[in-house]
Amino acid sequence: MKIILLIIVSIVGLGLSILYLRKNLVRIAEKNKSIDSTGKKVLNYPLTILWYGYLIAFFIGLTVNNLILN
Repeated sequence: MKIILLIIVSIVGLGLSILYLRKNLVRIAEKNKSIDSTGKKVLNYPLTILWYGYLIAFFIGLTVNNLILN
């Protein structure tokens, strides 16, 4: 039962991570419309993508780990 709960939580976490990544990329694109400097526009993306990339990798790993060990 505990493994099923962990799988459900990891799938929900993966879905939320993808949802918020998409939301933040749209927010950054809207924010970049008011910025003139291309350097500042480019610097808005890497940390967001890095952070959500780590979250997505974590939840994928958690899901796969629980599916294999089940």
